[in-house]
Amino acid sequence: MNILHRIKKYRFEFYHFIILIVIISISQITLSYINTRSTQNLIGKSIDVYRWDTAERIADLTTTSLELLIQSSNFSSDDTKDLSSKIEALDFILNQQRLQKNIEDICLLFYDGSRVVDIDDGRSLYYYVNHIPVSTTGRPFRSQAKELFINSSESLFKNEAVLNKKESSQVFHVLVPFSIKGEVVGSVYMKIIPDFTDIMKVITSSSDQTGALFSALILFSILLMFLMTTFLVRERDQMQHELYQQREKQLTQKIEEQKEALFTKRIYHAQHKAEKIMGFIKDDVLNLTAQNFEAVRHRIVKYANFVGRVVYDMKNFNPPINVIRNVNFNTNLNAVIEFLIKNVLKRVYKKNEEYHFELDLDAGMPALYINEYVIWEIIEPLIQNCIDHNKNQDIVISIKTKYFPEEKISHVIIEDNGAGFNEEILQPDANGIKKLFLEKVTTKTKIQNSGYGCYIAYENCKRCGMKIDAHNGEKGAVFFIEIPHK
Repeated sequence: MNILHRIKKYRFEFYHFIILIVIISISQITLSYINTRSTQNLIGKSIDVYRWDTAERIADLTTTSLELLIQSSNFSSDDTKDLSSKIEALDFILNQQRLQKNIEDICLLFYDGSRVVDIDDGRSLYYYVNHIPVSTTGRPFRSQAKELFINSSESLFKNEAVLNKKESSQVFHVLVPFSIKGEVVGSVYMKIIPDFTDIMKVITSSSDQTGALFSALILFSILLMFLMTTFLVRERDQMQHELYQQREKQLTQKIEEQKEALFTKRIYHAQHKAEKIMGFIKDDVLNLTAQNFEAVRHRIVKYANFVGRVVYDMKNFNPPINVIRNVNFNTNLNAVIEFLIKNVLKRVYKKNEEYHFELDLDAGMPALYINEYVIWEIIEPLIQNCIDHNKNQDIVISIKTKYFPEEKISHVIIEDNGAGFNEEILQPDANGIKKLFLEKVTTKTKIQNSGYGCYIAYENCKRCGMKIDAHNGEKGAVFFIEIPHK
């Protein structure tokens, strides 16, 4: 009853019937092929047996005819008047066999001392039987027959057994012991090619007709099933189509709302970063003097360019690659890190607070062909993440860069001595990406528009050809970036 209830609840779609029809058609084709092959195999084996038996029967009948003629009462008489008729009778038997399309060669093989002679005419055979000297010329094309006769002499002379050797599927070499007055004196050799083409055509034609009729019946049944299912499913499909249209409108509206919400959150995230930098610019302008003009001007230009980059990202979430990586860029990674620490992070988090920075920057770091503000968007969120997840703690954030000239790669390591990552967000998803780097994934509570910092850093690293990873170190959280110099 449970199975029946499940079947009743299941709704068969139109493609289910199509699949069923295809399966039935494939099964029918397979069965027809197997049936045809098995029928052909059976017929082939039967024909082979029949060919074998036919070859032996023809050879045995010919040998018997020759033996009966030779052993007749007047065959060995000295009356020369009957010589022509006797030779003619022998030639008739031998030539009559050659006229058949199944027989390609016929002769008699005898030992003449140590050599084997072949006789294929009545006169030579008559002389040989009556011990009259006759000159015979060996024929090269019968070398195979003579070799077979020599190899089978014991079986022919002692056992008086018929030898039938199959050369191919249709060619038979038959040796029948030839006796005179009960004594085997040689062998009748026949090369027979039984021809059953007409029989095979009749059998194959009958089999094909049966298969065609059976296939037509199956095809008609499938067509009838197809028409019935089409008629039954058409009305239901029309109702489903109307329902799907209504659902499509609802889903489209919902997706648009979600896009607007996501876009609003991204704008908020970008606006928050730009607002912070604009505050730095305002503060620098208010405190501008003749003595600090050059330093402040350099800093304001950097701030302004970063704000421009933020605005550009708000308009182009997937910017073209040439504005990210380009041989015209010549970015000093160490200088970007030092600028961020000195002119951004330390301006927000003063020295008297609980966050401290330790820098170990490799002076041999080569320049990067990457927009420095893209580097800024990678490094700054990672450092900010170390700060945001270790509130009210005495935290030391270490930033280290190292260049490996042999491998032509650089490493950037950002780590802290805080609480570390939650193990849950370090688990990879179905695509192998750790949840930490996914959009809107965060462990912060009661904070809106979060979960974008590490996601933006990951996306920018991917666009720049870098590899980024995160794990828990001995003391706290660790971000690891690998930069190829190729």
